[in-house]
Amino acid sequence: MRWLAIRSGLVFAAMVLLLLALVYWLVSTIGGRDLLLAQVKSRLPYGTELSWSKVEGPVRGPMVLHDVRFISRGCPADGETPVAYPNCKHPRTTTFTARRIAINPALQPLLGKRLQLNAMALSDASLDLPDSDKPFELPRWPDLLPQIAPPLALRAGDIRVDRLKISRQGEPLIDLHSVRGGLDAGNGWVRVERFDIDSDRGRFSVHGDYAPRDNYRTDLVATAVLPAPAGRTRPRLGLVARGNLAKMDIGLGGAVPGPLRATLSIETRALEERSAPRWQLRADARALDPGLLAGGEPLEAPLAATLSVDGVGGAMDVQGELTRGDLTARIQPSKLRLEDQVVEAAPLVVDIFEGRIIAHGRADFGDPADDDEERGRIRYAINARGLSWGGEADEPAVIANADLGIAGTLQDWAVIGRATLVRDGEQANVRLDGRGDSERMRLHTLEIEMPTGTLDVGGEVAWAPTVGWDLETTLAGFDPGYFLPDWPGAVDGRISSTGELRDPGGLAAHVEIESLGGRLRDRALDGHGQIRIDGDAYEGDITLALGASRVEASGRIADSLDVEARFEPLRLVDVLPDAAGTLQGTVSLQGRRDAPDVAADLTGSGLSWSRSNTDRYSVDTVSLRGLLPWRGRNGELALRATGVQAGTALDTLSVDARGTVESLQLDVDAQGDIGRLVLAGQVEQRGNAWQGQLATLQLAPVRGASWALQQPAAFRWDGSNSRLERSCLASSGGGTLCIDADWPRRGLDVDGRALPLTLVEPWMPARGDGRPWLLRGEIAIDAQLQPAGNAWRGDVRVASAGGGVKFSERSREEIFDYKDLLLQARFHPQRIEATLGATLIGDGHLDARLTTGWDDYSPLEGEASINLHELVWLELFSPDIVEPKGTLNGRITLSGTRAEPRLGGQMQLSDFSTDMPALGLHLHDGNVRLLARSDGSASIQGELYSGNGDDSSGPLNIDGELGWSDDGPPLQLHVHGKDVLVSDTRDLRAVASPDVRVRIAAGEPITVTGTVTVPSAAIDLERLEGGVSVSDDVVVLDPADPEDRGAAPLDLDLAIALGDDVRLNGFGLRGSLGGQMRVRARPGREMTARGTLNVAGRYKAYGQDLTIRRGELGWSNSPVSDPILDIRAIREIGNVTAGVDIGGRVSAPEVRVWSDPATTQSDALAYLTLGRPLSSATSAESDQLTAANAALAAGGSVLASQIGSKIGLDEAGAMQSRTLGSVFGVGKRLSPRLYVGYGVSMVGAGTVLTLKYLLGLGFDVEVESGSHESRASLNWRKEK
Repeated sequence: MRWLAIRSGLVFAAMVLLLLALVYWLVSTIGGRDLLLAQVKSRLPYGTELSWSKVEGPVRGPMVLHDVRFISRGCPADGETPVAYPNCKHPRTTTFTARRIAINPALQPLLGKRLQLNAMALSDASLDLPDSDKPFELPRWPDLLPQIAPPLALRAGDIRVDRLKISRQGEPLIDLHSVRGGLDAGNGWVRVERFDIDSDRGRFSVHGDYAPRDNYRTDLVATAVLPAPAGRTRPRLGLVARGNLAKMDIGLGGAVPGPLRATLSIETRALEERSAPRWQLRADARALDPGLLAGGEPLEAPLAATLSVDGVGGAMDVQGELTRGDLTARIQPSKLRLEDQVVEAAPLVVDIFEGRIIAHGRADFGDPADDDEERGRIRYAINARGLSWGGEADEPAVIANADLGIAGTLQDWAVIGRATLVRDGEQANVRLDGRGDSERMRLHTLEIEMPTGTLDVGGEVAWAPTVGWDLETTLAGFDPGYFLPDWPGAVDGRISSTGELRDPGGLAAHVEIESLGGRLRDRALDGHGQIRIDGDAYEGDITLALGASRVEASGRIADSLDVEARFEPLRLVDVLPDAAGTLQGTVSLQGRRDAPDVAADLTGSGLSWSRSNTDRYSVDTVSLRGLLPWRGRNGELALRATGVQAGTALDTLSVDARGTVESLQLDVDAQGDIGRLVLAGQVEQRGNAWQGQLATLQLAPVRGASWALQQPAAFRWDGSNSRLERSCLASSGGGTLCIDADWPRRGLDVDGRALPLTLVEPWMPARGDGRPWLLRGEIAIDAQLQPAGNAWRGDVRVASAGGGVKFSERSREEIFDYKDLLLQARFHPQRIEATLGATLIGDGHLDARLTTGWDDYSPLEGEASINLHELVWLELFSPDIVEPKGTLNGRITLSGTRAEPRLGGQMQLSDFSTDMPALGLHLHDGNVRLLARSDGSASIQGELYSGNGDDSSGPLNIDGELGWSDDGPPLQLHVHGKDVLVSDTRDLRAVASPDVRVRIAAGEPITVTGTVTVPSAAIDLERLEGGVSVSDDVVVLDPADPEDRGAAPLDLDLAIALGDDVRLNGFGLRGSLGGQMRVRARPGREMTARGTLNVAGRYKAYGQDLTIRRGELGWSNSPVSDPILDIRAIREIGNVTAGVDIGGRVSAPEVRVWSDPATTQSDALAYLTLGRPLSSATSAESDQLTAANAALAAGGSVLASQIGSKIGLDEAGAMQSRTLGSVFGVGKRLSPRLYVGYGVSMVGAGTVLTLKYLLGLGFDVEVESGSHESRASLNWRKEK
């Protein structure tokens, strides 16, 4: 027994060893590998094929299979019953091929039913999938979530796929360029480790866990960067999903191409009962382009959308808004249900076209074979109320109300509707009755009844198996203005049309117009015609008369052309609502389709038309005459036009084409606002290409240097590519600009040498003094550009060794200079990269870089650093500052997008100082800092001191905000300070405490609000400079700059408070000024004020010193230049008090002289001027009183000056004379150099004659000849 046991053990051990040896042989040897692969191949199901051309390595790895091909054939299930291949008519085939598959498995995990691939590589593969036989079903939660059920647990730590194309029945789905990542999956769970996919549909990345077996536990992060045409920003999306079946949160964000934010929250409360989940969706997209997301053509105007949905299961409450351009659709609170193959609206309410559309109904897409009688039935009612369109300019709007009902099944349905269209009090009625199935609709009735007549349409429209139609339309007084507001009328006629869209073969159609008549746009209408279309061949004839216009066209377009159009005449106003002018003559094309002869005899005048509200085109006169054969005999075609407006204004345009199209001589002469362009050349056809030579080219802009072609330039065009040999233009200002083009293959090469900066002077903004800019320097340009869709590809380099700007030729120094300027830009189809560097004004520097894309949604990334120790260039921006000094340092960053840029960084102005001679100020110790914030705005903080060695002046503080957000203005400033010296001249020394806020926004008035307190000031009235206003009879006929509309309008609301130390001196007044006033100015309105200013002190008038007892200037929301006066000045002589009262408004003052006790005005005036009654006055004093009475009768100096200006005098009123003192007089400047004046003394008797003559160089001679003495003086004045 023991031996038996030993023998059995030995046999078992041998069998184990043999089995191990067999396993080792299978997985470690080539023979074992071949045996295993043969077994796998032999055990494949019927209809499944697996083949390869070569295998390398054992099964245990690494093993490489070459030229793998796998085909799996199967049959779709019959309901719930599976069908084995080949027991079906249309088997479903899956085909997989790969040039190379490499795997490196770990065999030990197979014992635990786990397949572990340490590495797997796949290259040059394709996968073709069959059509899905599963019918469409509305999604259900959580059934829409994928299940994970691999036959074996799988772990692949290093997956590499290169070039895998996936298609469905030959139609491409996605082309995977590369896949990298790791995967760990089992029954009911999967973990994805940084799975990166690069494909023709975009770049995708997925990372996280998903476990359906664990209550659908999810923790996934996914990103996508989708492709976009060149010049467009690529959409970017990021998705985060976390939670489980009880609570799942999904967030989606990115740029599509504008910002997108969406959140979805799903909550299931009773998991064991599979209760309907509660969910909430919120989405906001500022610029959504579905074309970019779907990989199609982008929209010209992206959509802006907001959506809010709250649901339970398939029932939901919906609200949102969708905007594109000027069209907005608002979804009012509505109820929808998408559940169990049922789409139900109860109701759906949409506001659009200034009206409302309401949809009620239910569509069941379930199987009609089910017992439920509602299965497969459709019932919908759509009601529209108050829809409006048109209504522009003088055209009345059309208001529509409609009711539409759809009922039946997909195989047998009916649509019935009624609508009313109201326009300008008239109503049209629309009736629709149609029957259809899944392939076509029979139009029983489509009738429109209106006050002018009817339109009836009958026939059939099909969409399966091909698109086709057979329609008959009868018009009897039909008014198209209800649908096209610019085309009202009453049209009669009959139109029939049949056709189909063939594949292949294209469109085949026949349209016949019979007896078209009636009126259109209040013009008689008559016409008939027919058109036949057969693929690329067109044939027909049309005769149309509308108003005074008549057009006849006939011909055939196929392999050959025979087309003629006759205008007898064509008045554009007849056929285009917003057009004018007349076109008359004929045009014909005959010959081969690709080589026709052109004959024309056309004249036009007063032509104008528009494509939009902003794009309008016009031609005063135009003619096109001649015959230009394609080949053979020579011909000539001449175009002449005047008054052309087509983006650029041309006074005259002349184009002459001589010879044949195949051998053409061309001369062009155009002159207009841009200057004059003259060119001449010749072009010939050589095979399928065109080549020629540009002999001359001269461009003389209105402003700036002229350009001329240095030598003839050869060119060539083959239909898709053009070639221009190197050609150079020489500038009259110096330098050359050369171009070499091979378009679009190689692109465009541009190089400019020794181009003077003076070439850009005409395009710089005009200087305030009207003088030209004086520029120094030369630039060099090197550029290579190639088109790439809506973008460019290439490089641009602009360099300049040095340059500068001076104010005048006599200036010794330049106010701005630079050296080593270099601008480099690199263009890619998806982005732009640029750098700029220069040394500025001595040892300062500027360095900048920028990276962005081509459209408004492109990300913006850039920075600029600047360091300047010379600030003389600030004089360019203000003529009031002299020799500014300080240091400017800064580093500014840019982020956001081109449409919404964001600032970062900071800018610092340190130790700033400058002189302001006009105010007698020296500004010093200025420090201003700009600090950018993360929201794209920037704060401004700074302080500045003023004075002339007097440290008593307080600082002027500046706080502000700078930004481009839609919520606020670009610039807001808060200027405040205490006891700031604001003027220190002989005529005005003032200290102020401002608290002012300034708001500046593009296209809006500058807003200034706040308070200015003036605690102290000294005003010398006689030294204040006056201004000279333009006479009322002056009319400006030709302003220097018609486009200059002056400074930005001002919106001012400023309170002014005068302190106790505001002193006045001059013109006989020594006193003080106090009080408060509020000044208000609005754009387009006169400045007004409210408040009161008080004047106190002594005033010398009528030769005597008067005490101001009461002095008020008042405003009550009245013009600031016309206050109400309430002034009393008195003189006390013993028991007599004499005085003068001034009332009324400044524009019409009322002056009264009085005395107490009361006496006559002459005696009261005598007390004022002499200090005693009139009876005691001497003869000379009586003359003085006569002069004073004359002044009083004139209403004072103010009124006198007004009278003087009306009669042409330069001066009239109170004046100062060196011989007589105060006088009342008049003066007139007889020439620019000679002035004559005459005055009567207001202090004593006497008159004076004054003559002033300007010698030049600041010198003038002044002579005064008076009744008592004469004086002469030689004066010299120097202005600083």
